[in-house]
Amino acid sequence: MKKIIYIFTVLLVFASCNDFLDVEPETEFTNANFWTSESNLESFSFGLYDAFKGYGNGGFFGGDHFFLVNNDDVIALDQRLELDFPTSVPATPSGTNWTWDDIRKANVLIEGTTNAPLAEPVKNKYIGIGRMFRALLYWDKVQRYGDVPFYDKPINSTDEDALYAPRDSRVEVVNKILADLDFAIANLDDGTSKVEVTKWTALALKSRICLAAATTFKYHNVAGADVNKLLNESVDASSQLMNGPFSLSSDYAGLFVSEDLSSNPEVILMKKYNENMRHSIHSFIFHEPFFGFSHSAVAAFLMSDGKPISYNGAAHPGYTEWAFNTTDTINTAQNSIATNVGISAGRDRRMSVIIDTSRLVTLFSKGIPMFSPIKYATYDLVTNQPTQGVQATTDAPIFRLGEVLLNFAEAKAELGNITQIDLDNSINLLRDRAGVAHLTMDVGFTADDRDPSVDPLLWEIRRERRVELMLEPFRKWDLVRWAKGEYYDADDSFYGVKVDPAVVFDPSITVLKTPDGHLYAQAPGDRRTPWNDRKYLEPIPADQMVLNPKLTQNPGW
Repeated sequence: MKKIIYIFTVLLVFASCNDFLDVEPETEFTNANFWTSESNLESFSFGLYDAFKGYGNGGFFGGDHFFLVNNDDVIALDQRLELDFPTSVPATPSGTNWTWDDIRKANVLIEGTTNAPLAEPVKNKYIGIGRMFRALLYWDKVQRYGDVPFYDKPINSTDEDALYAPRDSRVEVVNKILADLDFAIANLDDGTSKVEVTKWTALALKSRICLAAATTFKYHNVAGADVNKLLNESVDASSQLMNGPFSLSSDYAGLFVSEDLSSNPEVILMKKYNENMRHSIHSFIFHEPFFGFSHSAVAAFLMSDGKPISYNGAAHPGYTEWAFNTTDTINTAQNSIATNVGISAGRDRRMSVIIDTSRLVTLFSKGIPMFSPIKYATYDLVTNQPTQGVQATTDAPIFRLGEVLLNFAEAKAELGNITQIDLDNSINLLRDRAGVAHLTMDVGFTADDRDPSVDPLLWEIRRERRVELMLEPFRKWDLVRWAKGEYYDADDSFYGVKVDPAVVFDPSITVLKTPDGHLYAQAPGDRRTPWNDRKYLEPIPADQMVLNPKLTQNPGW
């Protein structure tokens, strides 16, 4: 297997000179002789793969799964840090996503390949790879900044029109993203490699981007967008994958704890790790108690009969509250508290894969017991906990069929033409794996946790998405595209475990409870600032506004 995820290809200076005495050396790459073989094009394309961040590109922090989980699903150690959203306008692009190196690299591949003396199918394949990555990179820009300048060729230092270009409408940029994806789908290999991009990778990306763009434009009232066209494009891409060479894995947990996902039938693209390329997802997500689950997240898991823990104005008769009732004094030191309470009994089977229902953790220096993550764990975490800073080599799924099924169902629901057959071919396949009764068109109950502004069926489809993808890098962007930032301020996103009144806490611990006994993990002063709609878009770095007066700042910044 080619370990292409690790490969970093650097092309040194490609330059030409008018001086007839300057002869290009035959043993070195130049712009004139590099784009002459498929192996060179392939090597250059490998340098784009770090755009799939996965669990990171080595080192401790990094990757899509780290700060993106700071949302209404989890309660962070100190939310005042607000690592998931900017809190002020950055002075420079350093540390932001307002950078263009990777997009330039994609454009260099596209331009170089276009002029290569190779067969058209070979050229179109690598142009397709470049365009697929350009689509991926540009969507990241659009969802963060909205309108952005679109560059379809490498820009040099003398191209003032491009360097000082205004921002292009995000509607037009998305149209260009869609064109890039369609070209990639038409020209990439249709093999089943899980470490190289293929037609299937481009379809999965199209399924994701078209749904996200359509709902962003719809719920943020973006003028000029053809929302239904984008939704239909997402449905079409999803359908091709659903009828393609993939199927749901019977083992949900195995998607996140495997040292080798290459034979997993659900995985469309993965990021490969080994001893030379490790990650720290275990340490960050689990072993170091940076955060725990909110009651809002825990309550999202349905009972096996397909009903929530509270519906039609009453508690589900089969629900068992997790009432922490140890008589031991809770100290402020970091610790792990074993427990055996039946909160997961009769529930969605994904709950015990995502949440460690055998113990609680306490946040650093806070001393408040919390629901603990376990999704990415590969060993017995009660009896064999490694030290802080542990690294691992499990593979990261980048695209998988489970997400595609969710995209399909949500797009169909947004179009208003979803049917029971559609539900059975998407949401209910996921529920079968989770041991949960099927979702029906009429839903059949009134969920007490439903946002009244959301249609009941769409709410349950969104619930399924939240649960299936919990702790993966989706929830933040889902709340942004649905214009539901206020969920960050929901009271049940700040409390978690219910405790017996007899539990004794160390006097140094600030203990705040809801009226029915749930523990607030954070005092009000430790929480994030109240939601502000300006967070839906990130600010443009200040120096860029000075360097290019044609740029405009995003609202509220």
